Amino acid sequence: MIKEFDFKNLLIALGFKKNGNIFEKKFPHFGTSMSVDFSNSKKKLYYPDAVKGRERNDGFDAPENFVVFECVNRLLEKGYRPEHIELEKEWHLGHDAKSGRADICVSDENGSMLFIVECKTWGKEFEKALSDTKNDGAQLFSYWQQEQSCKWLVLYTSDFKNETVEYKAPTVDCSDDANIVLLAKNDKSIKLYRDAHTAPEKHEAWKETYGGQIHDDPIFSEDCVAYKIGVKPLLKKNLLDFAPEDKIVNRFEEILCHNNMYRLKKEKSHRGFAEYNPHFEVLFQQRFCIQRSP
Repeated sequence: MIKEFDFKNLLIALGFKKNGNIFEKKFPHFGTSMSVDFSNSKKKLYYPDAVKGRERNDGFDAPENFVVFECVNRLLEKGYRPEHIELEKEWHLGHDAKSGRADICVSDENGSMLFIVECKTWGKEFEKALSDTKNDGAQLFSYWQQEQSCKWLVLYTSDFKNETVEYKAPTVDCSDDANIVLLAKNDKSIKLYRDAHTAPEKHEAWKETYGGQIHDDPIFSEDCVAYKIGVKPLLKKNLLDFAPEDKIVNRFEEILCHNNMYRLKKEKSHRGFAEYNPHFEVLFQQRFCIQRSP
């Protein structure tokens, strides 16, 4: 967990420059900077002026704030523009709907919600949040319900160990697969995100149709490009064999059988299946192309 006593060393590792009690890092390509004031009377985190809601998360009162600050630095380094970032976005809903505040929201160039980031401190808090997300959707799926256009959900944590900043960013794809949508026309039992009207229904579709699939790091990894999430070259070195426990594979087989589309002999491998049915090229690219962070 990042704590105040090692926050200065973390900032130096991130490229911040010390000037008295102020640590500052400039982002010339955006004409802006981030800084931290360690003065005893006014300890404060300063975000770029263009970041919306920057005043909502600028204190030293919670260790989670340091994770948010580090994450915003990573976003700017990646190429996300400060005016597309909002902190502690709040939704005002009716008395019968669950509301809340998301740590970080990032919009695309057109102003549509691209992804929502929920930040947690390293360790038990993060592991519990990940477990809760898998079990019932927790905060992230609630935010998705409030921001229907969202494309990705990210659970983020970071820590400073051995003079190195480490992070984890398990991510959920909020978009229906085009091939599944096509199959759903003939099989009304297939649950799609587009037909889910509540957070529990979205979570149910994620678990049943998409096997609860979590991508390790499609946003921050080195070969990812800002605003083009999931678009990567298909490299042989990144291909992974399907494992028996990959539920999404079994689910696709069930769907295909139900629609009389499965024509391979039992001895055919899953790779043979991919080659046999070119319509699933997109699916296999999604399964294989997202590299796992080291």
